[in-house]
Amino acid sequence: MDHPLLRKRIGGLRAGGTAAVLFAVSWLLCACIPFDDPLEEIDPALIFVYLPAAENFPVARGHILESFGAYGCASCPDAEGRLSPYLDEASPAHNPRLFIVNYHVAFPSTLEDPWITAGTQARHDAFGFTSLPQVKLNGSNAPYGIREKDVRFAQGEYDSLIRRARRVDSLTYIDFRIDTAASGYDSAARRMEVRFTVLNRATSAQGALSFRVLAVKNRSVTIPILPNHPWEVIVAETTERDTMAALMALSGMPALSAKTWVARLQIPLESERDPAPSDPENPSGYALIVFAKNAAGVVLSASGWRFSPE
Repeated sequence: MDHPLLRKRIGGLRAGGTAAVLFAVSWLLCACIPFDDPLEEIDPALIFVYLPAAENFPVARGHILESFGAYGCASCPDAEGRLSPYLDEASPAHNPRLFIVNYHVAFPSTLEDPWITAGTQARHDAFGFTSLPQVKLNGSNAPYGIREKDVRFAQGEYDSLIRRARRVDSLTYIDFRIDTAASGYDSAARRMEVRFTVLNRATSAQGALSFRVLAVKNRSVTIPILPNHPWEVIVAETTERDTMAALMALSGMPALSAKTWVARLQIPLESERDPAPSDPENPSGYALIVFAKNAAGVVLSASGWRFSPE
């Protein structure tokens, strides 16, 4: 099943009005100073592009639901099955601003899980989980009135969590633009790359922010011991670093400003993870998701793009 991801057209940032002077200064600085150069110790405030006052408006918040499971977890497929209606574009439950992903993580079992990576395991461990399945909405379930661990899918708590995302914190001033022309999948190098810009559309500064990129396999993966319960939307790799290996993070983000990053994710061969893949190394089977979180780990917004080759 394809994971529906919102496509975004990328428009150039424009400057004008009362921000013309700020834009001119930032343009001159950007023309002289290389972006993301690890050899230069540059104040991040110097590499922001400033927006005109007219760019001050809230946007629809993108939500991300992260589920965690493993090949050897007998109850995980049923938990993931509860998410299927939200992935179906024809379903009344579908929300185009909700991105659902599955991380495969370590679990006491003799069954080897080829979809576990250091990045997916680290995301799981950061939450302090001790059992599976687990699920988090926007990095913390607390704002939605659902327990932080051991969310009970069989009692409908997954559904309650997702429903509440529609009416809590539906707007944000943190906006994303994914440059689809500069993002995609290199099948020869087995590499996903994404260029994205984060914009602070508020007239006040944002606090500390960090950014994560997910490369998602947009196709079902069958669990060997449970062939009738396919996994969907597998996280193939994840990173918080840019192409220079620097953390994609800001100690603060000025009002009406924007900054661009490029992240790269190395993807193992499909045949190494699936003994009989139906369509190995299919670029259209991948998608990219980016999200921003604050110092408390709460996800402020998310965006995604499904790669579609010409």
